[in-house]
Amino acid sequence: MNNFADDASDGSFYFNSQNVLCVNQTPLNDLVNKFFSNEETDEFNEIFLENNNKLVPFQSQLTTPLYVYSKKKLLNNFLNYKKSFNEEISDKFGIETHISYSIKANFNPSVLKLFHQYECWASLVNKNELLLALKVGIKGENLIFNGNGKKLIEIELAIKNKCYLNIDSLFNLRDTIKIAKNLRQNDSLKSCFPVKLLLRINQNEDASVHQYLNTSGDACKFGIREEKIDELINEVKSNDMVQISGFHSHLGSTIKTLDVYHECVKNLVQLVNSTIDKHNINTIELINFGGGLGINYERFESRTSEKFKSETKFPKPNDLAKVIATYVANLKTKNIKIIVEPGRSLVGDTCILLTKLLGCKKNGNKNFLVVDSSMCECIRPCLYSAYHHIEYIDPLNSKKEIVDIVGPVCESGDFLGKDRYLPMPMRIDNSLYLALMDVGAYCSSMALNYNIHTKPAEVFIVELKDQEQNSTNEYFLTKKPEKLKNVLECFTEF
Repeated sequence: MNNFADDASDGSFYFNSQNVLCVNQTPLNDLVNKFFSNEETDEFNEIFLENNNKLVPFQSQLTTPLYVYSKKKLLNNFLNYKKSFNEEISDKFGIETHISYSIKANFNPSVLKLFHQYECWASLVNKNELLLALKVGIKGENLIFNGNGKKLIEIELAIKNKCYLNIDSLFNLRDTIKIAKNLRQNDSLKSCFPVKLLLRINQNEDASVHQYLNTSGDACKFGIREEKIDELINEVKSNDMVQISGFHSHLGSTIKTLDVYHECVKNLVQLVNSTIDKHNINTIELINFGGGLGINYERFESRTSEKFKSETKFPKPNDLAKVIATYVANLKTKNIKIIVEPGRSLVGDTCILLTKLLGCKKNGNKNFLVVDSSMCECIRPCLYSAYHHIEYIDPLNSKKEIVDIVGPVCESGDFLGKDRYLPMPMRIDNSLYLALMDVGAYCSSMALNYNIHTKPAEVFIVELKDQEQNSTNEYFLTKKPEKLKNVLECFTEF
């Protein structure tokens, strides 16, 4: 096997030279041995916790599926973004920069709280995400309300909390003006006006991503085409309840090359300059460069492939910051904030889905590993044909076969991985575990209750070091496992 490391000091999950899955120099089996029983745990059992939701070894019984996060990796990812934009833009041009976390990627409040501790903003798409951001302590003026379809009550909530409102269409603008006029009659809300608006521009650029992840172009429901911008700006100028505070553009998700970003950034900077000149607007204070960097889901692929797979180089936050820095020097105003809104590249590679092997079977020439995780916990493979690396957390000596890894859900589309070169165990003893790598983004946040599957618990691994700098892990429950009563309590029969 290849693609292993003897250490990953940034908190990454990695396979060591013995092909054991580790984090913070500790095998993941440490978690399994301390908190799992070979006997299946009844779902009605409570998980015993100490102060601060700390799991107690050999007393707190967990079950699979289980989302497991590396807190150290989460923090390192965020600080890497922050450092990159400070060094490439803030320090060189005196322009304020902010990282605005895209909550839709993963709404675990522990993730959001961690980022908030380091002055993270947040980007959101509905009132529930807005209320969550406020609950963890992020100020409304550090929130950006995106989305192509906002309810009137959501617009009202955003205005009352002084959020930036991203305008996606003419009807969205008119709805916002309507709500603003009604609220302005309340003197206690005077400080909320004028409402700060961003115009989301559809630049019709090809981001070369899956069609469901593309957010630009004529076939896409998001944003305003450039030929329509003047119409919206003139409507804003005729209403003193609102003002143009900036522009936003979003290309898509899982972006693997920065070529498309060059055009996006250049066009948006030119638009800001032309708007200042053409419309004599002096209220522009923010440019939001949206569109998420991809992560290298395939970096371990050669470990479970019969053929060697060359590793693709993915752009880093520092590369993105340099692209933006190339063009912001041309801005006619430096009294402006530069915003980026990563989601996947902050959280995607910080979490694994731990799953238990239920059994093996063969239909004709096709081998199957059947596990207790499914499309309900990781929908990306069946939704986007996305790749997630899957491997035993400890190596097996059994003969390798080409296998599909599938779940127990009653759908032929319930697969997690296809054509993987993995050992077929000679016997199943209820203690064989596999890990789905890189499930921190768009997995738990898109989890399903299909077949009345209950959603899994979520655990943070926290690294501690002693005086000699030896590393140990402690484990904290950040989300309780969902129970059947949680699923059924909203039905009137129960």
